[in-house]
Amino acid sequence: MDFLELENKYIDLILKRCLNFEQSKSLMIHLDLKEHMPFALKIKERAESLGISDVCLDVCDLYEYHDYLKKTSLEDIDDNPLLNRSNWDLYAKKGGALLFINSDIPGLMSDIEIEKQNKATKIREKNCTYYRSNVTKYTFPWTIVAMPNLAWANSVFPNDSNAYQKLYLKIMKMCMLTEVDPILAWNEFILKSNYYKEKLNDLKITELHYQNGLGTDLHIFKNADASWINLDKTDQSGHTMIANMPSYEIFTSPDCRYTKGIVYSSRPLIFRGVVIDQFWLKFSDGKVVDFDAKIGKEALADLIYHHENANLLGEIALVECDSPIARTNLVFNTTLFDENASSHLALGQAYHLPIHGAEKMSKEELDKIGLNSSPVHVDFMIGTEDMNIEAETQYGRKLIFKQGRFYL
Repeated sequence: MDFLELENKYIDLILKRCLNFEQSKSLMIHLDLKEHMPFALKIKERAESLGISDVCLDVCDLYEYHDYLKKTSLEDIDDNPLLNRSNWDLYAKKGGALLFINSDIPGLMSDIEIEKQNKATKIREKNCTYYRSNVTKYTFPWTIVAMPNLAWANSVFPNDSNAYQKLYLKIMKMCMLTEVDPILAWNEFILKSNYYKEKLNDLKITELHYQNGLGTDLHIFKNADASWINLDKTDQSGHTMIANMPSYEIFTSPDCRYTKGIVYSSRPLIFRGVVIDQFWLKFSDGKVVDFDAKIGKEALADLIYHHENANLLGEIALVECDSPIARTNLVFNTTLFDENASSHLALGQAYHLPIHGAEKMSKEELDKIGLNSSPVHVDFMIGTEDMNIEAETQYGRKLIFKQGRFYL
């Protein structure tokens, strides 16, 4: 397998299809790890060849971030360059394209006190208020992609001397880069996804009832006018984009006020570098009223109780249990991939795109239609091969998901 050829295909897929920017646009590339600078420089060179003269490389190395928090007292955490997100606001405000090269390190932050992480996060958030309030409105084009690192690879392929190469190849295959024309392959997949999206939208669903063998028995409500959206999105300039690469989900925003019942996780959740696994959440009147986790309970409690409206849902996403990522039979320990192997929900911020005109609504107006506003958006996986979902539709009650697959 020629990794150089695949990398070049990856770069073109990112720039030409995921971000789909005009030649006059600028580009910010954010890296999680310095080791991926050569890849970022290749993207920069390719972007410049396409006519993009303003390209910014923004780096916050996760290892350096960890070490800074480890050695710094809570009182002394301040505006360190590692916490600076001003470039995110700068490029978002001028309508630039934002590319995030993710490379998770499972468990990296497990030895950092929650209070330190929260303080650092608040400092980062104050530097990118425009970005945070507009990213879910798709005011500007953005996309998240992945690159491997050795620690991540070893968590997916333990005790394997070829773990890094195996993970890299899996990423390439899941992004359809082994296809002759990846852009064409994704466009063809979008046509298939559009079929299910349109079927769901025609049903005018107002309630979904989830059940599976783990014990999930959950009712989620939504506005009948909240559209289902798939991976092919349009920014406010009218340009199509793919926000997550890869993406196999069809999603919408719930009415966060009425969720009730219990839901069990089906895959680990990584929240700020801490692993949360084998957990359940109980909802009443929209809010999480009880929970437990065998792994990472403290981090789960912090998410729910110390972030405004993170105890309410912000996303409903359907993913078939035999998606290309699910068929690998691997747990990738990163949300970007695991959320596309399993139906999932999100705590916190809701996407505005499903509700026409929501991007112009005030917080009070959003509250009235049950569209959650929060500083966080955290996906967690709940899908299983025996998941059934019954929906209340304009045609009456209908089974829309049977044994982990669409039943439309």
